[in-house]
Amino acid sequence: MKKVLCAALVAMMVCAATVEAGSCGKGGGKGKDDWASKVMMKAHCLVMHQEELKLSDDQVAKIKDLKYNTKKALISKKAEIELVMVDIKRATWQDEIDVAAVNALIDKKYALKNEKAKMLVAAQAQLQSILTAEQKQELKQLKKQIKCKA
Repeated sequence: MKKVLCAALVAMMVCAATVEAGSCGKGGGKGKDDWASKVMMKAHCLVMHQEELKLSDDQVAKIKDLKYNTKKALISKKAEIELVMVDIKRATWQDEIDVAAVNALIDKKYALKNEKAKMLVAAQAQLQSILTAEQKQELKQLKKQIKCKA
């Protein structure tokens, strides 16, 4: 009986910690697109806490539009990068590898990744520009309270 109670208590604590961490996107593993996830989570967190931050309807709409457009652009950029990777693999499977062609494909792949990184910086800057100075201060306080990764 004690084992069952202890197991139930541990399970409840784990669930509570998960819910607390997930309240504003904290937690989850760091993936290949961690920067993209951070930008998306910041937008989500702002919308989720729009009342505490006193966001106007216009600000909320701008944040949602930015999140939507950024997500679409990320999907497109990721697909472009994957297509170049398929081309690189095909080129390296040949009996005779055209090194110059493969190098050009590698350059193209990293140019796309460079564009993706710059796009994320622009999205993050645009997201921050939507907020007023007071809202930015409130967000700092909110982050301390709920450990929001925004």
